[in-house]
Amino acid sequence: MKKVFALSLVLLFFCMLAAWITFDASDLVVTVGDTDYDGPLGALFGTVLTGSVFAVVAVAMIFAAAIVAVVMAGVGVIVILSLALAAVVTMAAVSPLLLPLMIPFFIYWLVKRRHRKPAEAAAPALEHAPA
Repeated sequence: MKKVFALSLVLLFFCMLAAWITFDASDLVVTVGDTDYDGPLGALFGTVLTGSVFAVVAVAMIFAAAIVAVVMAGVGVIVILSLALAAVVTMAAVSPLLLPLMIPFFIYWLVKRRHRKPAEAAAPALEHAPA
């Protein structure tokens, strides 16, 4: 509990320091149109304008990201399908070259298959015998 209280005091101190620096910016001059705002009012006005611009930019970036995601999703499907087709064509071209590697795997599969138990008989069908 003491650590939380100490950390909250440190955080409060830094927030107060940031507010002091923001409002005590005597050399800050904000020009809007033909009017100059300086001093604490100019600092507050500049902070509000900057925050609002960042909010507008954030909304614009979200919309741009949504549009790009929709466009790239369509392009992505085409790219993935073309990569799958390229993989199939490549495997078809390489498969004769892989035959010497597949022969030992086939022999291993045959040996393993021979040691399996035979499959149990299927259950009788539930059909009526012809009369």
